[in-house]
Amino acid sequence: MFDPTIYENVKVVLEGAAYDLDSDGKVLISGRKDTVDLASMSRSYRIRFTRSHADEKPEAELTLSADSEDLAAEILELRDRTPGCRLQVSFSCTVANSELECKRIDSLMKKLWGTEPKFTQTLSYEYGQESTLLRNRIDLDFQRSFDESVIGDIPRFLTHITETLARLSDGG
Repeated sequence: MFDPTIYENVKVVLEGAAYDLDSDGKVLISGRKDTVDLASMSRSYRIRFTRSHADEKPEAELTLSADSEDLAAEILELRDRTPGCRLQVSFSCTVANSELECKRIDSLMKKLWGTEPKFTQTLSYEYGQESTLLRNRIDLDFQRSFDESVIGDIPRFLTHITETLARLSDGG
């Protein structure tokens, strides 16, 4: 018998809490990936969802990951490294007036998430398509590792993500 790793424990709770929101009709899960990369001995779990009752649907994607160094630090109980896993959140939506809307989104994200996560917005469009709408991907990187101490905060964290989706839907 083996003990589950930090990554596995956090993943189980994260996935369960997300599916609870889906079951309650608060979100609609649109995809998930659970990947083990044998070349780098890393793992990642991605779950993507939208608010289930929104007309325009910004999307959120959570990524939980751990690499071989995290796993080794935990299993071998290395003293010079604190084991954990990383959690990143991405939102995607469309914007028409990129300068104005990106400034509004930047302000909204700082208001909702504070200064801890690093925010980046990446705009894109499909070449050759006649559209004034741009795809905006907003990435939040917490720039630190998490351990099982975050497990109790996961339902509140997911609620915060759904509130962010609502604010992105209604223009802030």
